[in-house]
Amino acid sequence: MIWSLALSALAVDVVAFPEPEPLAAVGVPRGAFSVPPAFQWAIDLPGGVMHSATHTERTRPVVLGDALLIGSAAGRGAYLLSRSNGSLIRSYPSDDPVESEIAVSNNTIWFGDVGGTTWCYRLNGKELWHHQGTAPILSRPTVNGDTVVVVDVDGLAVALDAETGDLVWRYQARRDLTRSAELALYAAPPAVLEKESIILGFSDGSLVGLDATAGTELWAKRVGEGRYPDVVAEVVRAGNGVLLAAGFYGPFQAFDLASRNTLWRVEAGAASAPTVPESGGVAWLGSTDGKLRAIATLTGAERWVWDSGDPAAALTTPQWTPAGLVVGSSTGGVWMIDPETGREVWEFGEPYLLTGVSSVPVVADRQLLVVTNAGRLYSFLAPSASPEGEWRGPTQSR
Repeated sequence: MIWSLALSALAVDVVAFPEPEPLAAVGVPRGAFSVPPAFQWAIDLPGGVMHSATHTERTRPVVLGDALLIGSAAGRGAYLLSRSNGSLIRSYPSDDPVESEIAVSNNTIWFGDVGGTTWCYRLNGKELWHHQGTAPILSRPTVNGDTVVVVDVDGLAVALDAETGDLVWRYQARRDLTRSAELALYAAPPAVLEKESIILGFSDGSLVGLDATAGTELWAKRVGEGRYPDVVAEVVRAGNGVLLAAGFYGPFQAFDLASRNTLWRVEAGAASAPTVPESGGVAWLGSTDGKLRAIATLTGAERWVWDSGDPAAALTTPQWTPAGLVVGSSTGGVWMIDPETGREVWEFGEPYLLTGVSSVPVVADRQLLVVTNAGRLYSFLAPSASPEGEWRGPTQSR
């Protein structure tokens, strides 16, 4: 079912909006995504309109109570927006655009900009510190106790004191001289914490494990292969000491962390992390060939494959809802896929504004948030159940 709406006339003006005190959970009742959610609002991200033909919007909303934290490729800073209408509450200035996801802990936020600077603010807008780097930062900082680990697109990882911004340690990935004639992909995954170590992925297709305290290298493993072996998708745990990782062109593989032995591999690449449910047993992988795969985490067997129809599309990390998986495409729209069968439930396509989704959609209670490559943020609400068991629209229930 094609779900298309003419939304250009429904955008809200971005105006001042009082900050909620405190930023507590909204308590939005759960709904069902088995039918297309209703359009709630849409805005251009602060800073202006981006042209998706020449740009990819990587920022991803972070739900914080009844507000959202987000960056903007057309702006210079991070922004706190109202979750109810997208209006601007507060800005956190930076020197350059912010295309990374924002890390939040204890009323403090950290984010990087494309100039290579890491910024730290209190939620109330007070700047605590900034640390200047030399290459774009496109991934979420990883908070590890009293340090924050930041990775740039040139393979440099630094651990900074979370309170002061002082350098704790730095690690530079080794250069791959065999790729001197080719450009590495303009991306880098966030650092992943695994017990006392930190796992990093790099453009030469390698994964590296570092001591989380000292930043010294503990091990290295080659993962990516092909013309673009770059590891740009975040590493994911599959239980029992097994990690899942992928190169951009492939393969997708499971390996034992203790021995680093590959347990199985699937000939598919990824630009975003797979999703593994709490119950385990399966990994849903949005691949760079336009296909969504359900893969058994024990054996690597493909349970089903859903095809978006575009072999050049990079699919996002699938987001679980009570009714199925929400997945976006870098060249297309957003779909809901049945996690058991791979059957398409619904599709959202906005032909004039939604010209690609590279940022992972966010599902929070009944709300679905989608950022397009043109720098437009959409909010949708799933219907909720009334006490009598009948469905009612979002305007009646909130």
